[in-house]
Amino acid sequence: MTLASRLPRLRIMTALLAVFVVVAVVPMVASHVRLIQINREALETAEKQYLTRSAVNLSDAIESYVRTMRIQVRKIAEALQLAASISPGTDPFEFVGKSALIAEYSAADPNFLILRALNAERKGGTVQPVTVEPAIEAELGRAFAAAIRGNPFVGDAVRTEMFPDGGIVLAVPVLSPQREPMGVVEAFVSLTPVRVLLEQEKKRDLVAYVVDRRGAPVLASDPAAVADREGLLRTELVAEFVAHPVRLTRAYLRGDGADARRVLGTVSPVGPSPDVPDWGVIVEKDEARAFAAVSQMTRESTLGGALALLLAVLAAVVAANALSRPVKSLVEKTREIAQGNYSQKVDVTGVVELAELGEAFNHMSAELEKAIEGLRQAARENQELFVNSIRALAAAVDAKDPYTRGHSERVARYAVVLARNMGLPPEEVRRVRIAALLHDVGKIGIDDRILRKPTALTDDEFDVMKTHPVKGALIMGQIPQLKWSIPGMKHHHEKWDGTGYPDGLAGEEIPMLARIISVADTFDAMTTTRPYQKAMQLDYVVSRIQAFAGSRYDARVIDALVQAFEKKDLDVVGEAARMAVSA
Repeated sequence: MTLASRLPRLRIMTALLAVFVVVAVVPMVASHVRLIQINREALETAEKQYLTRSAVNLSDAIESYVRTMRIQVRKIAEALQLAASISPGTDPFEFVGKSALIAEYSAADPNFLILRALNAERKGGTVQPVTVEPAIEAELGRAFAAAIRGNPFVGDAVRTEMFPDGGIVLAVPVLSPQREPMGVVEAFVSLTPVRVLLEQEKKRDLVAYVVDRRGAPVLASDPAAVADREGLLRTELVAEFVAHPVRLTRAYLRGDGADARRVLGTVSPVGPSPDVPDWGVIVEKDEARAFAAVSQMTRESTLGGALALLLAVLAAVVAANALSRPVKSLVEKTREIAQGNYSQKVDVTGVVELAELGEAFNHMSAELEKAIEGLRQAARENQELFVNSIRALAAAVDAKDPYTRGHSERVARYAVVLARNMGLPPEEVRRVRIAALLHDVGKIGIDDRILRKPTALTDDEFDVMKTHPVKGALIMGQIPQLKWSIPGMKHHHEKWDGTGYPDGLAGEEIPMLARIISVADTFDAMTTTRPYQKAMQLDYVVSRIQAFAGSRYDARVIDALVQAFEKKDLDVVGEAARMAVSA
């Protein structure tokens, strides 16, 4: 073969590679670079949002703690005001000084390091150490002077040898029946809970500390990190807070000289409010650690892109020499099968190997179609068997109490309606249904005399009844495939404000499954006739449950209940329920 006869082949190969570069390689490189940029920005934004949430959560928790302690101080003042109104001419502070009321109140909350209820002559009831350090006594004096003039007082942080975590002084005036200050309730409140909150951030490689408006450190998760006040004032984020107490997230240089390092930090003010100290919570993380995932993603993406590019070029060269029409047909049919169309057949012609491949493919396609159909049928049967078994188990539990027959089925139905109105995906709705069917399975272990008792339960009997969520969790814990349902059945008697059982969970601590089942359970109880109540009207039931949003139940679930009721999507079932609707 001459050189001239070979040149056209070389030109075709070159042309194919050039087209591949223009059509595939260049867009791949461009998209890869853009993808890296997008991912980097997303990761950096996520890290900043994470720090911001941490700082905001800490500032909210600190504010809540101080407000709670202030409310307790105010309650004492209000009690003294009430005593003065009830018994004019008497000195309630004298009674407090002679009694142990202040001591009992202080003992109930160890965060009250010093607690005083004093009249205008600074006499009354006092709970304090034998020796009060001068710095604390001076702050208490400032607080008394302000409060006796009718001005509530929130002091600066004071740290002493006796109280290394420090504390703040809170004071409120006690008003006479004529609304004139006649005394003061003042307290030196521990900042140990604040230190505990800050130290929890160390587990997440964060440094968290609190500064006042002068930039002075109050408390820190790592005291050594903020020991140098002058250096702290030179920190950009602290200086920004001192000048403008607003929420801010930025990267900056921390430290001086060889110890300087780049950090990512967030400051979140506590307040602002006259009821809480004028502090700022700062959360920091070394920039290298904060953006380590970004750097790793960039390296791995670049390496992966390079390897993919190399493989693509090699595949193009091989394809330019070896691909043929029968193979393309085979690829197309394979894609059809991958998309679920298992009835595909190919008509492959050419060399013996390709013909045999086509025959094998057709045989595989036919067998695969049979196998997939068999699996689908088996899956349907297994699913029906599974759900029916769950329903039978729930019915067996409900049958122990003639007044709750069908209760689990109804709760499951209402829970599904709530889940759908909350916009949960189908798989989550399926889980809600199964968990709701099983929510009372623990009653298998409750004595029938308690379950069937037609009158109100005694305290001891109710304590026994309250064990059924834990019993149900233990029962389902033996079935690995249903362990996901345990949170729903174990915690469906928890309350949003933390007063429920068995674990006293509160707010977001309560699993979503349990929150939904709790509302559905209450709804069925109120729309079903029981020994101790008659079924209630549907609109009344919805309004009553809605009144407990944010205290007993998750407001989002209650919103779904109201939405379902307004859409007439909430059809009650059972004879007693129908009676309630038609009443």
